[in-house]
Amino acid sequence: MLLLDRDGNKQEVTWWDAYTLCPAYQPTVDYFVGQVKKFIGDWGYEGLKIDGQHLNGVTPCYNPAHGHARPEESTEGLAQFWRAVYEAAHEANRNAVIELCPCGTAFAFHNLPYIDQYPGSDPTSSYQVRTKGKTMKALMGHGASYAGDHVELSDNGNDFASSYGVGAVLSTKFTYPAGPDDENVLTPEKEAIWRKWVSLYSQNMLPTGEYRGELYDIGFDKPEAHVVAKEKTLHYAFYADQWNGTVELRGLGRGRYRVTDPFNGVSLGTVDAKRNTVKLTFEKFQLVVAEPIG
Repeated sequence: MLLLDRDGNKQEVTWWDAYTLCPAYQPTVDYFVGQVKKFIGDWGYEGLKIDGQHLNGVTPCYNPAHGHARPEESTEGLAQFWRAVYEAAHEANRNAVIELCPCGTAFAFHNLPYIDQYPGSDPTSSYQVRTKGKTMKALMGHGASYAGDHVELSDNGNDFASSYGVGAVLSTKFTYPAGPDDENVLTPEKEAIWRKWVSLYSQNMLPTGEYRGELYDIGFDKPEAHVVAKEKTLHYAFYADQWNGTVELRGLGRGRYRVTDPFNGVSLGTVDAKRNTVKLTFEKFQLVVAEPIG
């Protein structure tokens, strides 16, 4: 099953201490389809997180045992390999979730149709969580399921706001009540914050809304802003190290809107499409909900 270069060398995957297999060699496909059917169908798992380096593309394969008409068949066949995995999972359980995490990189477009959930893929900052979210929503459109990756990879290891505000699925990785990694222990102090964010998430389910990426330019509009629409209610999220000034609530329809801060439970007044600014003072993030009146 090994993918070999023109000199017969294996393709090492360093972090995982493994070698790349050829996705266009039918026994490779059959083996992994069998594994998926075992995990989902026989063992009853409800999803797979497929994780690792070099999942976006592979080099040409010169393994003579594979009988390729052209070495590039391996490169061209990768998306069809993921398709076979995807279809096997959903044949075993129509509601199975396939999540693909190409460690530390952006997604290859040709693999996206065969994935149910797209994670932030090892973000190194909260800014990456948000920009990858904006990118995935743009590529996949309404209904795309993006997860910000586990919050422990965000700024300070607790920035749920960056996932929540772009309509991402909240994710976390913790141990309880003890280690082995002290930084991942769910302490009583952390649990209070975790519960608050998960409760807000469950109440509004922004991943099921429409991400309105056209309303703000992430490069030029300050502060950075994102909007998710749930029916006629607009959920805004603003981000900056520090902010003290007015912000514009774009995308409002006809009539007046009641404006609130859902995280702190504070009223911010009323607005309409012509008078659509509010004064905000915040550090790191500010959530704003604009709900039609009447």
